[in-house]
Amino acid sequence: MNETKTLKLWNKNFILLWRQGTLFSTFGDVLYSICIGYWVYEKTGSTALMGLLTSISMFVAMFLGPFCGAIIDRSHRKWIIVGTDLIRGLTMIGLGLIAMSNHLEVWMVLATAFIAALCNAFFTPASMTVMTDLVMPKDLVRAQSLSGGMRSLVAMVGKGLSGAIIAFLGVPFVILLNGISLLISAFTECFIDVPRAPKTGMPINLKTLFADLKDGAQYVLNDRCFRLIVIISVSANFFGSGMGAVFLPFCLGRGLDVVQYGYLMSLQSISALIGTIFMGMLNIKPELRIKLMLFGFPLSSLLFALCYSMQTFNSMAFTFLITYFVSAVANAILNAAFMLIIPREKRAMISGFIMMASSGGQALSSLAFGFIAEFVDLGLLGTVSSLISILPFILLFVYPEIQTRFMQAELSPEV
Repeated sequence: MNETKTLKLWNKNFILLWRQGTLFSTFGDVLYSICIGYWVYEKTGSTALMGLLTSISMFVAMFLGPFCGAIIDRSHRKWIIVGTDLIRGLTMIGLGLIAMSNHLEVWMVLATAFIAALCNAFFTPASMTVMTDLVMPKDLVRAQSLSGGMRSLVAMVGKGLSGAIIAFLGVPFVILLNGISLLISAFTECFIDVPRAPKTGMPINLKTLFADLKDGAQYVLNDRCFRLIVIISVSANFFGSGMGAVFLPFCLGRGLDVVQYGYLMSLQSISALIGTIFMGMLNIKPELRIKLMLFGFPLSSLLFALCYSMQTFNSMAFTFLITYFVSAVANAILNAAFMLIIPREKRAMISGFIMMASSGGQALSSLAFGFIAEFVDLGLLGTVSSLISILPFILLFVYPEIQTRFMQAELSPEV
């Protein structure tokens, strides 16, 4: 048995990973994402450009995800986590200094988005696989829920304050704050003891990378459960995620201001916080968790459709609060169960392929919604697309082997 599987949930390494990913970098990232989207829209007035900005990180994850996963499986994951945060922090500080000199241009923002996306393509699967190795399988849902809960709490504060910070302190200060938070995060990550993965230290070259990619592709294509997950991920993200890229123009079109936009964004985090605390504090039986996931995804899509038909701030706020709670619960269950059904020695590689599928759907959705929004009412677009996004989740009911695999993984003492 792997020694990490005997650890209790609240061990030193989990606490360090949990703290660094929430207290510092999340706060800065939230402020930056809101302020830079606002800056781009104010400067250009183009929803298409906002869609492009949002899609960059997703296209990078789509094309590089499998390669990154294969590299991570053979590398020291701790230094990947530290290095990517360090690079992002220095890049953001450079961009902030340029903004303070009043020389910031759109192409610089797009270039920074590409660098950050490249770092995230390594950081996300590395941190996900490390989290899985730091706790026992039975505690994984709670661990991820607690981690997600803290991220939601920090994001809630950041989003709630974002409008005021943008209005009173300006974009350059927010960019610098994000860079500093990432540097602090990189420093704290140096103290995490990360277990060696089965392939750590093995040679990394084109031959081994393509061999791993071929192995991962065959594994996914030959397993109907994973094929179905890919189909669901691509289609659900294509129809359900695109409104995020044009949510600011949607709010402004409803007569809201940037402060109210920040409040709505913070409600997303409040709901996610409540949902993750709900999953983290309660020891729910696997059978009930699977049912919550099965019904949670289509219900959240239906609620999103209702949200985009609202006309007032109060009605949107109340509906978003419920919607994101349901979505947070379903995603917390799915993320933990998905990591458990992948063999440990293939986790980064397989998760890279699934990330590629998910990111591909999101990237195409952001681009498509950005261009369509130039001609179609955003409320109508959000309502119709959310209703269509319900359809892929029907596969979870039609093919019960997905439920069976998730159940078996959660009940197994080993992964």
